[in-house]
Amino acid sequence: MIRFKALMLVWMAAFLAVSGAACSGKEPLEPAAPPRSDGYEHLDVSIAFWDIGRAFEKNDEVLQKIERDFNITIKPVQVNDADDEEKFKIWAASGQFPDLFAHSLVSDSPGIYADWIKQRLIRPLPDDLTPYPNVYRVAQIPDTLALRRNKKLYMLPRIAYPTNDLWMLERVVFVRKDWVEKLGFTDPKNFGEFSDMMKAFTKNDPDGNALHDTVGLTAANLDYLSWVFSPAFPQFAASKWVQEDDQWIPYYASPKMNAVAAQFRQLYADGGLDPNFYLVKEIDALEQFAQGKAGALAYKATPQSLSKMVQMWNQYHPGKDFYDSVKILHLWPAEDGNRYYYVASTYWTESYFSAKVDDRKMDRILRLYDYLLSPEGKMLMKYGIEGKDYEYRDGKIVITRPREETGEYVSLQKLYPSTEIFRNLASWGREQSYRLDPVNQELYGEKNIRTSLEEMRWLLNNARATPFMYSIISLSTDNKDKLSAAIHPMEDLTKAVLGTGDPVKLWQQNLIKYNQMGLQQAIREVNDKLASGQ
Repeated sequence: MIRFKALMLVWMAAFLAVSGAACSGKEPLEPAAPPRSDGYEHLDVSIAFWDIGRAFEKNDEVLQKIERDFNITIKPVQVNDADDEEKFKIWAASGQFPDLFAHSLVSDSPGIYADWIKQRLIRPLPDDLTPYPNVYRVAQIPDTLALRRNKKLYMLPRIAYPTNDLWMLERVVFVRKDWVEKLGFTDPKNFGEFSDMMKAFTKNDPDGNALHDTVGLTAANLDYLSWVFSPAFPQFAASKWVQEDDQWIPYYASPKMNAVAAQFRQLYADGGLDPNFYLVKEIDALEQFAQGKAGALAYKATPQSLSKMVQMWNQYHPGKDFYDSVKILHLWPAEDGNRYYYVASTYWTESYFSAKVDDRKMDRILRLYDYLLSPEGKMLMKYGIEGKDYEYRDGKIVITRPREETGEYVSLQKLYPSTEIFRNLASWGREQSYRLDPVNQELYGEKNIRTSLEEMRWLLNNARATPFMYSIISLSTDNKDKLSAAIHPMEDLTKAVLGTGDPVKLWQQNLIKYNQMGLQQAIREVNDKLASGQ
């Protein structure tokens, strides 16, 4: 653990050094992207990605460069959150997948992933990925290695963060520190103290307007809300399997869920939680907190999210600094005496390739991906075209894009809509937002980036990663697949909290139902596979 934290601190220092390198026009050492279009015959490549239909325009110079360099014509296939599941079902039934498409299967629907492999609807990546060094590196990440089937990768995970632990700021709790001080509280040392503070935010007029118009805690969604209960059960808050009594079980099968149900009900019944928590959307929760109508917010502390919150705050509190009134609340230790931070798989969603894609087209697609993952590709997607959108002056990058009437630079996505797709096609690259480079400082603000980095440093020094086994996430067994597709534990827990009667007994009724649906068989299958090394 000590060695890991030291390595993470080294990563942070290196990342800040990279930020300086980016400002001076120097990129970190990475293998160069392989040669591209020289001598290649022209190919059409169909790509399905969320909202791709409105992103590809003929006069987009970045799109033109990509198609010219790789001698391809991209045929966009539109999907969105409302119709993607239905389209994927139709394409699977007809065997008419686009050449390349984005989906979320290995975590959300590992059974479908296994079926598509058996039915030969999707093709594997080549065994030798060394001609594509940046793709090869993604394939060697431990999380990625765990996704192989028959020693082959049948998709390429879209990396969100290069390590599991860099998700740590995606679950935090903000609090109005000025309200805490006004009402005479200190940082809570246990859940009871936290619940009392939230209740006081609701009932003791913390904003001093003599109106009953505030709530204690609000949350951007139920997943963020779950982090409030992480000291009681970290794996619940991270939706992970947990090892208990020498076997791995899903978090919802653990007896520790009883404490979560009891605390959840207490927070709700005592008035410390927004009574409409289960209906609140992200934007509504942020507005509620920014307006001063909530004393705490379960959300995230990335540079993007902090920037969004500060902008909202400034609308309602001009001249009043956000950080003078708000801080990140460090939750109390768990029963083992340790604090924990949130972790997740390095990837979120994956790229799949139709079984009809031949080796020639697969090579072209992988060269495109290798470029998008390379320093050169990242520069294009972040800064635009050199000599037009930015230039080097005295060894430093200077943005030369035109400005809006607000004084902000015209966004790259407005100038080149395709960059919205290309920058996320091969990797989400969320870690890039933590760099103190000119674009990030313009987008998020230096103070917000530094605040994120300082919180990350605090967690590394004072908390531990939530334990989990990433191979279980994508592990496919008959009963695990059926159960995961049929149940919704967080919704069932919410119903128990909102119901009448003992919340623990109400929650236990769900476990009875889960057992009838194959929970114990799923646990046995998973542990048997783990024991056999599959």
